[in-house]
Amino acid sequence: MSSELSYWLREWRSHTATSAREQGHDMDDDTTDEGQFAELAENLDRVRLAAAAAVGTTFASHPLTGYGGRSAVYLAEQAVLKVYTHRCQERCHREAAGLRAAAHATDLRVPEVLAHDERAGRLSWLAATRVSGTQPSQHEPSTTAILGQVAARLHSLPDELLAEMPEHHRRLRELPEGTSPTHQAARGLDAALAEAAAESEQHCVRGFVHGDCSSRNILLADDQAPGVIDVEGSGIGCCYDDLAALVLHESLLGTHDRRVLLAAYDAERRRWNSTTDPVSGDHLAYHLALRAQWILQWAIELDPELAEQVTALAPRLLASLHGGEVL
Repeated sequence: MSSELSYWLREWRSHTATSAREQGHDMDDDTTDEGQFAELAENLDRVRLAAAAAVGTTFASHPLTGYGGRSAVYLAEQAVLKVYTHRCQERCHREAAGLRAAAHATDLRVPEVLAHDERAGRLSWLAATRVSGTQPSQHEPSTTAILGQVAARLHSLPDELLAEMPEHHRRLRELPEGTSPTHQAARGLDAALAEAAAESEQHCVRGFVHGDCSSRNILLADDQAPGVIDVEGSGIGCCYDDLAALVLHESLLGTHDRRVLLAAYDAERRRWNSTTDPVSGDHLAYHLALRAQWILQWAIELDPELAEQVTALAPRLLASLHGGEVL
């Protein structure tokens, strides 16, 4: 976990500071990084043991670091434990509700929630069954259609199955100060989206939103339906949020043919509802710009390589908001 140490410590400081304020205590500003990391490690181990007792299994003592360093993941032979270190309660609640809803999707394998704890004042956790498989290859064209089909199956879930899910939303942070090309691209997206929002938001298609729909959260195994994992950002919102994530990461920044991906999505959606409208290029362009805006607000500091890649795409995304062709 050393490569993620500074991020974990920032999140742990935020968590413990909030808990201290709620209890009427002051944080000790003199606490060292080593001391806070030791405290975090001790709390993570307590959660691991408590979850193991609740589920009746044994989790490995050393965790993997979740994407972005926002969780610790412990594996057992048939189960997986996720401990949330950032916005603990919210993300645990979203994951539990999202997994239970997604379990009703046809032709998908989804982890079964075994137990979870989202009580205030402690690290939240969720234990679920493990889903076997490997991530789709960027170099295998046959997997392109599967990406679109997975999203379509999630988006075809009926509204009555989504009643327990919270609203989906993106947290936008203040853009760091600077004059680099990335800062300029971010400001350009901010201005263009502010102008387009009123009209574009009227065309949103509400439904299940995964929140991080990409190949890293899809697992393929021979002779089995695709598996879907990591729905801690899920909620009810515009399905184009997931489509934008797929097209941006798997096509514009990846190797998958977006036309094949979107055609497979449309075909799968019509399989469940013959009156479903095809994907709107204009509305997808709006959500692609939204996705890029959100990425740049945090990637400037946390993932400079991704920020540079999205910056290079910004002119095309801006052109698409003014009638230019992206798709």
